[in-house]
Amino acid sequence: MLVNTSSVISSAIISSGIGYAIGFPVSKYFDSKIQMRLLVAPTIGLGIFGAAGASIFHLLPLTTINLLLLLFAFSAASLWLSRGAVDPLFRSSVSPGFSWLAVAFLVCLLPAFAIIPQHYGESAGVGSPIWDHAKIAIVNEIAQNGLPPNNPFYSEAGSENKLIYYYVWHFIAASTSVITGASGWEADIALTGVTALCSTFVVAWLTLARSRNAHAAWWVLPLLLASSLRPIVKFASGKWLDDWVTQEHLRTWFVEAAWAPQHLFSGTVTLLVILAFVRTIYCDTATTIAFPMLTGFMLASAYGSSVWAGGFSLLFILPVLGALSILRVLRKKRLLEITIAMAATVAVTFLCAGVMVYEQSSLLQTRNAVDFWVFPVFVGMDWFINIPSFWVFLISLDFSVLYASFLIWCFKTFNLESDSSGYLDGMTVAIVLPPLVCAQSLHSVLVYNDLGHHAVIPSVMLMTATSASLLSLNAGKTALIGRLTKITAIILVAPSILAGAQLVYAYTLQFRAQASETEEGKAFRASPEMWEAVRRVTPSNEAVANNPLDLASVTFIPGNISWAVLSRRRNCATELELLRAYAAQLTPERASDVFNFFKDVFEGNLTEERLKIMKEEYLCKTLVVTKRDGLWGNKVLDGNSIFRLVSEKKGKWRIYR
Repeated sequence: MLVNTSSVISSAIISSGIGYAIGFPVSKYFDSKIQMRLLVAPTIGLGIFGAAGASIFHLLPLTTINLLLLLFAFSAASLWLSRGAVDPLFRSSVSPGFSWLAVAFLVCLLPAFAIIPQHYGESAGVGSPIWDHAKIAIVNEIAQNGLPPNNPFYSEAGSENKLIYYYVWHFIAASTSVITGASGWEADIALTGVTALCSTFVVAWLTLARSRNAHAAWWVLPLLLASSLRPIVKFASGKWLDDWVTQEHLRTWFVEAAWAPQHLFSGTVTLLVILAFVRTIYCDTATTIAFPMLTGFMLASAYGSSVWAGGFSLLFILPVLGALSILRVLRKKRLLEITIAMAATVAVTFLCAGVMVYEQSSLLQTRNAVDFWVFPVFVGMDWFINIPSFWVFLISLDFSVLYASFLIWCFKTFNLESDSSGYLDGMTVAIVLPPLVCAQSLHSVLVYNDLGHHAVIPSVMLMTATSASLLSLNAGKTALIGRLTKITAIILVAPSILAGAQLVYAYTLQFRAQASETEEGKAFRASPEMWEAVRRVTPSNEAVANNPLDLASVTFIPGNISWAVLSRRRNCATELELLRAYAAQLTPERASDVFNFFKDVFEGNLTEERLKIMKEEYLCKTLVVTKRDGLWGNKVLDGNSIFRLVSEKKGKWRIYR
């Protein structure tokens, strides 16, 4: 069995329980209505637990007892720090009903289904997002060997082999794995679904709190599933889109939820951190030190789950918010009070995130992570064409109904009489636009443009909230804004949701509906038996060598997904793009050399000297060979002094140590 449903469910219950146990007392700072507090509480709780827990478990063993004790301590501390009456950011008058909660739960199962194995006859396959979930190896590494995590993707003699990555979300998944006994894959599936639900809850909370219209929550769900209009335009225009528009794009909510839940979690926590900053600035009651400290825990988790969504987004947003609020702070004579509050937030953030900042800084010694650019829109066009095209064409193409509705909302808010919430109008624009500017002017260069994909998540979430509010309040009106809203809904909502439905089908059902039985599909379904045999002879702190391109056709990008999601063991050298992303000590050229060495070996070009290099230089303690490898039946394996056969299944696989 590839995954166990009961383990997924128990992991989801545990992660939700952590969120509510820690987050519900703190949620009183964000809303006064209990039903609305239930929407934001799990994100707050997981945000507080994530980075703070990761820092503490750098010092303690990651065991079930220690996790439960820490959870109890955090819950008690959040209850103590949130004692007494507070002035919340919102005093909501409406809340979503049970029927909305049930539908939202079902919608948020879809991103989790995207990484659940799909069976066809005796074969098994996975949706394309599983490629980004190769980081399940990180979950297993943390669950089995604790923190700081070693690099499960590469090992080298004479190196510390520490993982250089933002791993707070994966630490949360590993914590549920330790408590429930679930595999890393099962814990990842569970937390992916919980993350999608937390994000949906936060958008719905913000929508209802701003609109004061209970029906607005129903607009949130289809808008979150709305996708880029690229497939629709490509279908209508033929080759025009491919010939004239670059492949660079911005990601919508569902794509992020399925492919990269750690970034979606970071973006969701980031949005709450920003709103906490707004509350601190605009709430004129005396500010205690407790809330800024709790905000610091969340900020550390936002950064620790995604440098892009929780780092660069905030670097662009917070200075704008600070500039907009400085005159008010001076006028209210609260400069010292706000300075102390911000200092407390920064101090707690560095206390929790300092270890990760230190670990990640080693990347800068060998690699360039970020570069300046002008986001390319049209093929072959100069920068002075691409700058306006980014705002007029590309965002409209990728965010369609969200962007159009946001522009109408801005027109309504700043040009007509508005009944919305005063200072929050300007703050909304100041939150939405800076991450888009960040994506247009910077890009990451490690593998893909991850910065452009993930930095805009807070913008997407806030545009969804404003769009849902606008559509629920104005779609039926006959005034100018009502007509514009109705036209936008008629023209853009249906095709955007249709494009989103196509993605849902491709991620969750396509293999089961259209695939055929293949030898690699059969091998993938049968591979748990092989990896169980590997675990019996290989300790959790040792690395295995396995063909980096084994089962290459199973995934969107060729790579050994079987090892990543099922082995629960480190690999001494993986697929090239994973090496470039996670082996920070390697230059891109050196990563290519390492990959080509292992690729060449498993194609059958083997000598005893190469076996010695694998064992001594790359620390490959176990060698796994399958019948699909060119190495299968190689005479050097049968008569060498480096590895000996310790386990096999006739005609299927062999394990050497």
